[in-house]
Amino acid sequence: MREPREFLALLESARRDEVGGSAPRKHHLVPASYLRRWAEDGKIRVTHIDVKKSHLSPPEKAARETDYYRIESPDIDREAVPPLLFEKMLGEIEGVSVGIVDVLTSRGPEALSLEQRAEFSFFLALQITRGHSFRVANRLMVRDFFQLKYEGVTPDGVHRLLTDAGMPSTAKDVEAAYAQLQEIVNGDVFFEPQDPSIVAQSGSTAAAMGEHLFARNWYVFETKPILVTCDEPVIIIGGPPRSRKERAGVSTAGAIIFPLGPSALLAMFLPHVRPRGPMQLDRVETAEINREIVASTSRWAFEKPSRHVTERMPVPAPAPPFRREGPYPLEGDENRLIFRTYFPTRWVNTVPPPWPVERWWS
Repeated sequence: MREPREFLALLESARRDEVGGSAPRKHHLVPASYLRRWAEDGKIRVTHIDVKKSHLSPPEKAARETDYYRIESPDIDREAVPPLLFEKMLGEIEGVSVGIVDVLTSRGPEALSLEQRAEFSFFLALQITRGHSFRVANRLMVRDFFQLKYEGVTPDGVHRLLTDAGMPSTAKDVEAAYAQLQEIVNGDVFFEPQDPSIVAQSGSTAAAMGEHLFARNWYVFETKPILVTCDEPVIIIGGPPRSRKERAGVSTAGAIIFPLGPSALLAMFLPHVRPRGPMQLDRVETAEINREIVASTSRWAFEKPSRHVTERMPVPAPAPPFRREGPYPLEGDENRLIFRTYFPTRWVNTVPPPWPVERWWS
C-alpha cells in the first residue's frame, strides 16, 4: 500500500527538523493557538488546581513539557518513525482546527462541511488521549494487569510456567522466579509501557473515538464571558441515570463538551438527545459548566487573566486514575472470575453536585 502524499511530507518534515537541530523540545499538552482565545494583552491565567497556585503566562509558554510527544526508543527505527512525527502531526491538526473553531463560534455546526466535521472530531479525540490523564491511566492499568495476573501464584504454578515456556525449572530456578513474581505482586517491581508506545496508542485510540464524536448531535451554546478551560479540555459528562462518581465512555456519555472560547461552548449529545431551551447558558449554568471543567483538570486550568474562577472554584482532590472491583464469580462457570475496572471522577469520595445544566436532561 502506498502512503498518502501528505503523510510522506510529514515524515520528511519530521526528519529534517531532527537532523537540522531545529527540533522543538517544549511540547504543548494544549495547543497554544487554542489558549490564545483566553488571552488579554498576550497573557492568560494558569491555575494549578490542586495547590491553587495561579500565575499569568503567554499562551505559548503554558501547559508545556519537554519532549512529551517524542517517539524515541531502541526498539524503533528512527528513519522509519522520526522522533518528532507525532508532534508534527499534532501541529498540522491544530493548524486546521483554528479555522474550524472560528466557524463554530461565528456560524455554528451547520456551517461545517463533512470534511471539517471529521477533522475536528479527530482533533477533539486527540485532546482526550494526548494529555496526562490518558498516559497515567495506561501506565497504571498495565501495572495492575501484571499484579493481577501473578496474584496468588504458588511455587508449583511457577514451575508449570517455566516448564510450559521451555525454560530451566530446577528448584533454584523456581525459587528465583517466584521471588521476582512476588516483587511484581507487591508493587516493588512493575511493568509499564514505554512513552512512545503510549503516544502511538493515543493516536490509534483517538481515531476510534473520533467516529463517535462525529456521530453526535453538535450544538454551540453562547455563555457569559467567564467560561474557562483546562489541560483536559474535552469533558465527558455521563448525565442521568449514570453515576456521578465514575466517568462515562465517549460512546455512552449523555454529553461531551469543549470550550471554544470564553463565551462559547461546543456540546455534543448522543444521537437521540435534543437539549431543551435556548442556545444561551445563563450565569448559573455557565458556573455549573465551569465546575465540570475544573473538576476534569489534570493539572492546569486556564482563563482570562482578569478572571479568578479557576482559583476560587472548590473541587475535591483528584481520584485514582482507575479502579478495579472484584473478583466476581462468573455465572455458569464457578472456576472463572471476572473483574470490573472504571475511571473515577473527583466526586468518587464525596457527595457529588447535580449534573450541570438541568434542562439538558429533562
